[in-house]
Amino acid sequence: MDAQETQLPLQESIVVPGTPPGSVREAWKLAYPTIIGMLSTTVMWTVDTMLLGRVGKVELAAGGFGGLIIWTLYTFFVGGVHAVTTFVSQAKGAGKPRECAIFAWQGIYLALAGAIVLAFFLWKLDWILALARPDEAVIHECLRYSRARMTGAFFVLGMFAISSFFRGIGDVKTPMVVAILANAVNIVLDVVLIFGLGPFPRLTTLGAGMATAMANCCGFILILILFLRPKIARAYQSRNGHPFRPRAMLRLLKVGVPMGVQFFLDMVSFTVLMAIMGRLGTNQLAASQIGIQLLSFSFMPANGISKAATTLVGQYLGAARKALAEKCGWTTLKMNLVYSFAVAAVFMVGREHLFLIFNRDPAVVAAGVAIVPLLALFQILDAVQMNYSGVLQGAGDTKFTMIVYALSSGLLFVPLALLFAYPLGLGMLGGWLGGVIHLTILDFVLTLRFRRGTWKHFKI
Repeated sequence: MDAQETQLPLQESIVVPGTPPGSVREAWKLAYPTIIGMLSTTVMWTVDTMLLGRVGKVELAAGGFGGLIIWTLYTFFVGGVHAVTTFVSQAKGAGKPRECAIFAWQGIYLALAGAIVLAFFLWKLDWILALARPDEAVIHECLRYSRARMTGAFFVLGMFAISSFFRGIGDVKTPMVVAILANAVNIVLDVVLIFGLGPFPRLTTLGAGMATAMANCCGFILILILFLRPKIARAYQSRNGHPFRPRAMLRLLKVGVPMGVQFFLDMVSFTVLMAIMGRLGTNQLAASQIGIQLLSFSFMPANGISKAATTLVGQYLGAARKALAEKCGWTTLKMNLVYSFAVAAVFMVGREHLFLIFNRDPAVVAAGVAIVPLLALFQILDAVQMNYSGVLQGAGDTKFTMIVYALSSGLLFVPLALLFAYPLGLGMLGGWLGGVIHLTILDFVLTLRFRRGTWKHFKI
């Protein structure tokens, strides 16, 4: 135990009252609502993909590729607002509730700035899509979907900022409920606008984008109301912490910018991978997109557990309980490993049946089945790196992960994916193999960082 840490053992968690600190029970009670909420967010994108797959494989590829492009553009700002969790959790652990609301509001202002910047990319979206050079039909439908969906940029980022506040204080059920309700709105609007029910015209990809944007708007309004409700206002002064505070914003950016860069590089790598698939053919692009959808069901729960790690580590470090913070890191890692190995087994058993859920084109399904073993391994490795990243984010140690991601993505993932796919002739298998090697090296480096323990002494 750290020499400066009090020797008196905690009998009860300061994050989840009624549970032993550092236990699986504590982490699970914090993680499961986050997992449900994040699965609901994943379902929002997946429903778009599944319904567009019923329209045709061009629409499927367009919606999937467009969603990936949009999320890549969002990731830098999403990473920035996620830093709200780090500051809120440490402030809560240190007994400074007013600071929690201050950083939440700075996150909302950062979301607004991000939406303004993203408006430029919305204007130039046709240029961005042209760089990937998929089929002309895919580009046309992708523009219809993406432009409609990106009109809700501020609502997406704002919802992330306020959700990060709630997760930081240990209230994970509020973001879960909001995500479920927003997803329900999206499903209803998807069916109505994609297929044109009642008086509404059949809008296909345009309708899917409009539905998601409107659902995100509803989600943001709801979570803002909950953030300003009397109970939260009394405890954290959420109605009084709204002035823009340059020093608080600079502190947020110091931690959040590296997180944003990390998230952005991660998604750029995937976007390049999808561009490689697009040049191999529409079947390979559609199959890889379905693969990403399958991975997202592994990614989101694993990410939910890692977010629980961020909150636990942040609050225990804020309370000067460094040994407990480390214990929570190991506990959540074990949980992620158990979960991801179970998902790998489902992937291997399900194979073609999983792809048939999204599309019944024999060529698409055959291409997808070939990459199932790589998908199974990929999501195990991804769960490990997410857990370590969540721990380090809770401590504010974000520059290191940014540098590691930059080196690994730039020197391993993208170059190896291109090398294996084209010169070595492995095609789609080669592209995914590059990603597996990238994550293997990344996990090794992050394991060393976590075991070294320097992250426990960071000051933010």
